[in-house]
Amino acid sequence: MNYKGRRIMEKEKEKIIRKILVTGGGTGGHAVPLMAVIDELKKNNADILYVGSGTEIERKLASEHKVKYKAILSGKYRRYFDWQNFIDFFKIIIGFIQSFFIILFFWPERVFSKGGYVGLPIVWAAWLLGRPIYIHETDSILGLANRLSLNKCKKVFVSWPVKYYHNLPVDKVIYTGNPIRSAEKKVIACDKKPMILVTGGSQGARFINQTVAAILKQLTEKYQVVHICGKLDYEWLSKNNWPNYKLFDYTDKFLIYLSQARLVISRSGGTIFELAAYKKPAIIIPLPSAANNHQEANARILEKENAAIVLREKGLTSESLLEIIHRVMEDKDMQYDLSERIGQFANPDAVKTIVKNILV
Repeated sequence: MNYKGRRIMEKEKEKIIRKILVTGGGTGGHAVPLMAVIDELKKNNADILYVGSGTEIERKLASEHKVKYKAILSGKYRRYFDWQNFIDFFKIIIGFIQSFFIILFFWPERVFSKGGYVGLPIVWAAWLLGRPIYIHETDSILGLANRLSLNKCKKVFVSWPVKYYHNLPVDKVIYTGNPIRSAEKKVIACDKKPMILVTGGSQGARFINQTVAAILKQLTEKYQVVHICGKLDYEWLSKNNWPNYKLFDYTDKFLIYLSQARLVISRSGGTIFELAAYKKPAIIIPLPSAANNHQEANARILEKENAAIVLREKGLTSESLLEIIHRVMEDKDMQYDLSERIGQFANPDAVKTIVKNILV
């Protein structure tokens, strides 16, 4: 075949539309990385349907990224006695029936789940209908939904290097890293004080919010503090009117603030990989009540590699946190070491690797 013939075939191949169903969500930790995957799939001429749990953040992101969106009922399994578990059992059944018909009518060529309770009925329905399934795990311990999906998927993509996982089928595991959004090339106007970014993820973190609030006066005397607190604590925190203090319940400019921060205080969920991508020195305070204790497991990896300062809620006071913040902010060598070590957990090709393996 001559060159012209090959070019025609390549152009025809580019016109082929691949139907991909993506799922996962409930919180920004699942929904936001999904958007990075969706944007890359679009570049590969994919027809995408995003199925979520109907949360505000999912709908907002789906609208911003111009992707078709459907919501299903989804139940959450609580590892303690709660009457909501009985109600959610029926929600899961209804969600499975909804998923079955969504897949039947959309008939995707591939299904990609980012994990989370909303992904489980989709994965099970896709498996029954013979659709190839791919899943992604953010944490160093597989979440319950992904564990229940493991024997039904073709591949499991993981955010941490494979050595940190145990008892996973070797033929299915691919290290990709965690999908990271692209930040706007924009600078947020701020004063000359170095910036500290405080975040608890899309849902906020009450312990971090309360601990930081108690030392805002001392912090804002030396630093600019940008605080993303979540909706539940926004009202009472907004009564603080200290200079050099910016408060948000949620902001789509998170990565812009992250890029300018000198130090970040956060939990140890998916935010870790954004810290890694931007090589940010961090104080990590894992959520002790997280499912499977996955935040503690993530934090231990960083602690072992000296990639972050890891503090536990038990015994941590505002005064001790303030002392550690000052120590880090005044020690440029420590900042450099922390930034270099956390940077090793970033994989800039994560999104492309995931999409390449989905479309193979």
